[in-house]
Amino acid sequence: MSESKPMYNGQSTPNTLEAFKNRNCGLGIQSENYVHPTTDEVRALRKLIGFSQNELALFTGVGFDPKKGSSTIRKWEEKKGGLSCITKSSWQLMLIKSGLINIDCI
Repeated sequence: MSESKPMYNGQSTPNTLEAFKNRNCGLGIQSENYVHPTTDEVRALRKLIGFSQNELALFTGVGFDPKKGSSTIRKWEEKKGGLSCITKSSWQLMLIKSGLINIDCI
């Protein structure tokens, strides 16, 4: 029998947008079941969106240096497995950009 649910990689981090739909962090901050993302989830969604760290910094309005990158984005992604310090508004922007939620549901 084949798997009908989206697959995760070895660390249980979603590796497809479809897999993010099964995560509470992918519900959007307006949901009563919302859970703040981990650093691994922030990194995974950034990559699925197709953004570099600098592009995500520009998109979310945080500072970055074209040569040195963004210390803010690095902080959002730095600790493996721990909760990210990403702001709810920045995470919500990422969810909208990815198509996981839309502004009509807010």
